[in-house]
Amino acid sequence: MKKSVAIGIAGVTAVVVAAWRQVQRDNTLATDTGPAPAPVAKPEPPASQSLFTPSVNEKSTKAELYEVATELKIEGRSKMNKTELLDAIRAAS
Repeated sequence: MKKSVAIGIAGVTAVVVAAWRQVQRDNTLATDTGPAPAPVAKPEPPASQSLFTPSVNEKSTKAELYEVATELKIEGRSKMNKTELLDAIRAAS
């Protein structure tokens, strides 16, 4: 019996603590009147770059690269591996 009471009290305590933390977060957000951060301007791309620069890199999946290659109408894309797709996209854009 003592064990179930202890578990019950611990559960109730956890709920109360979580609710209190949420109230504190809500109050902090409501009273935060600091200045909004200034927007960061994007640098202009160099003139040598194409107007369309897909956002792909080495971390992109092969499926993502294949989709971009399809949009760019790269020939032979179905037979390319991930590295070849990435190189072809960079060359086409």
